[in-house]
Amino acid sequence: MGDTIIDMGPFLEPKVSIFWINYNSMHVINIIKASLNALMCLKYSNYEVIVVDNGSTDGSLGVIEDHLRKIGNRHEVKLVKLSRNIGFAGGANAAYRVRDERSKYVAIVNNDAIPSLNYLKELVTFMEDHEDVGAVQGLVLRLDSDKIDSAGGFIDDFLNIHFPLTNKHPEAIRKPIYVSYVEGTMPLYRVEAIKRSLKHTRYMYVPYCYFYHLEDLFLSLMLWNNNYKCIVLPTIAGKHYRQATLKKYQTQVNLPYYDTRNRLALLYMTNSKEKPLIMLRILRQLLYSRLARWRRRELINILREAFEIGRRLKEEYGTIDIYKAPLLKTSLKKRLKAMLTL
Repeated sequence: MGDTIIDMGPFLEPKVSIFWINYNSMHVINIIKASLNALMCLKYSNYEVIVVDNGSTDGSLGVIEDHLRKIGNRHEVKLVKLSRNIGFAGGANAAYRVRDERSKYVAIVNNDAIPSLNYLKELVTFMEDHEDVGAVQGLVLRLDSDKIDSAGGFIDDFLNIHFPLTNKHPEAIRKPIYVSYVEGTMPLYRVEAIKRSLKHTRYMYVPYCYFYHLEDLFLSLMLWNNNYKCIVLPTIAGKHYRQATLKKYQTQVNLPYYDTRNRLALLYMTNSKEKPLIMLRILRQLLYSRLARWRRRELINILREAFEIGRRLKEEYGTIDIYKAPLLKTSLKKRLKAMLTL
């Protein structure tokens, strides 16, 4: 008796929702178009693209819509138009809410990043083989060179952020490495890991805290605290024009304000051994430094907001154990300098 062969059809790869967020990008519209072109040609069979416009007022949304019609939608494309700018994290959350519920993974591709054709297949394949990994990214190179722009980030006890692989050649990484966090340019996240870590189904970035900056760090630390690893792979994921949009609007959105506030809010809810030292340094600066009046007021506002956000985060998520993630060691010289500047 002969064997019966049943044709099961082509293997269906796990569904991925890719988030692509735009805001007032006319000044780099050629890069924007190149990013969309690459997104529509990925060598992966099962993904959707969710384009979110963050309330653009420069005409870039219209150009993007026209370009999408011109290149044709080879994959499902959803367009979300927001009435105002709610920040990168807010835009990502808007995409997260309308994603296909069948998506096993969510990816972010910055609108100033041009992904490699094989990047998604390589990242998903790794995640499928490693169920304990919650987030992964490849090597993102600078748009104008072959050096690394993004290869994950590390923190130290002081919650300073370090990018030791930036500006290195990609050959510097020959095997997967653990990182404190995957950086937000082109990450891939496991949806189940996000749900288990944040205990929420409506967002991937905490909406009441991270308007700009450190939303990727917070999520990665939550993943580490829930026994998921964050990894960088030695594969070229694409190229990136760093902060193409934010460079133009960084004064308008006051990036240093959000950077300091969010770092202090995160510090509040961690078990960093250096927390008392950091707070003493800030109080010293506030009380004894010759700050301009406006700068002193801004610092007070930063502290007030940071403590309120940190308190709220701690009530909801508990204490973050930063020592579950790989950290960079703080040198003795740096510790002594910190103590001497009190």
